[in-house]
Amino acid sequence: MPDNLSPSILKFREEFSDFLMNNRQLPEEELRKLSLREGYYRMSQPVGLGGQGASPMQMVVARETIAKLGVLSPTSVIGPEPGLLSEVEGSLKADYLIPLLEGEKKASFAFTESKSDSPTVADWDGDDLVVSGRKSYVSGGHLSDFMSVVLTVDSKKTTDKNGPAVVIVDSDSKGIEMGEPFYSLDGSSHVEVEFKSVKVDAKNVIGEIGQGIPRALGNIMQERIEQAATSVGLALYALDVVTSHLKKPHRSGGTLSDLEGVRLRYSDMRINSFAARSVLYRVGRLLDSGDEAINEVTTAKIFCTETASSVVDTAVQLVGGQALIKGHPLEEIYRKMRSMRIAGGASDVLRLNLSKGVFEFDSGTV
Repeated sequence: MPDNLSPSILKFREEFSDFLMNNRQLPEEELRKLSLREGYYRMSQPVGLGGQGASPMQMVVARETIAKLGVLSPTSVIGPEPGLLSEVEGSLKADYLIPLLEGEKKASFAFTESKSDSPTVADWDGDDLVVSGRKSYVSGGHLSDFMSVVLTVDSKKTTDKNGPAVVIVDSDSKGIEMGEPFYSLDGSSHVEVEFKSVKVDAKNVIGEIGQGIPRALGNIMQERIEQAATSVGLALYALDVVTSHLKKPHRSGGTLSDLEGVRLRYSDMRINSFAARSVLYRVGRLLDSGDEAINEVTTAKIFCTETASSVVDTAVQLVGGQALIKGHPLEEIYRKMRSMRIAGGASDVLRLNLSKGVFEFDSGTV
């Protein structure tokens, strides 16, 4: 196994896996309450807010373990992460961060512009900001209580307070129009949001105006390592499913695992899963060290999602038609894996970003 993990991380993985094995069949709300009581629900949250402040490597192991055991709603186990709100204070902390961490409010992230030539902006109106524009692919936007919106403040630079920023906007604010939700292959929901001169208090700016893009990129990098960990877990889950299937008696006599051709494909699944897990853990250790790892996280997102997708696809092929029937575990993760190769940055776009990191910024170890 490509571990090289510390004794404390190995102990955590064993205990966390036992917890999930014993309780994964519980209804989502019951699982959430039990996880909260056992200390897992707030593991990623800051110690100062009652969380455990888990390390990046611990979160990688947690997400991989959740997916490996077939639990497809990780927030019911490890709760929401602070994300963009991790360092806010004052009213942002009281009105948004704490309710988010306690599960009382839901958040969404409005990043993608509907039209690249008409970006979302905010103009000053006294001490308030007036937000105008349109965002697409706001995941869960229609279900959220507030949105973290990436925009440009005073795009015409008429004041000294201008530049990219992230602003919290309440989802029920006057002037917000949400389109009908649309659904991805994996069942996740998204919505297009139009901001029609939505007035927002300037205190809702997260951090400093001018720092919006680095903050947004940090949030996206977090999403990408989460996807890498989840995809490796799903590959391991698919391996367990197909291993069990290949051991069953077959109408031809014996089992499918007796067939040489099946064994060749099955071996490729194990080899590829091992490689993806090695990449994931290597990047987890880099993040633990505090080193800059943008290229490495990008690499993990591409390699792990594409490799896991291939593993799941082979699992479906070996199990056969029943694996395509709605409700079969492989059918669900097949859809999820295909979606993950686009969500958070399509693979080829990320490949270009990785090359840019090397040629233009001389960064990374990849």
